[in-house]
Amino acid sequence: MSQRAIDFVNNWIDANVDTAKPADMEHHDSRPQRLAEKCAKAAESAGITDGEIKDGLGDLEVCMIAAIDRVALAKADK
Repeated sequence: MSQRAIDFVNNWIDANVDTAKPADMEHHDSRPQRLAEKCAKAAESAGITDGEIKDGLGDLEVCMIAAIDRVALAKADK
């Protein structure tokens, strides 16, 4: 497990994930896929491989779904 990959993804999520829905969204929410792609590119730039992320966190898109849900719940609790 790569703690640096876990820390990177968690910090990236804190800085980049919110619950605002795109104006053109109808039936399919593409945010998790887009966020996962952006995070993977940022991680690659930081020298963190896809393998490190998968070993530490599993599927990055699933992580983004969970992050979006967490942010939405936190905002709903306010």
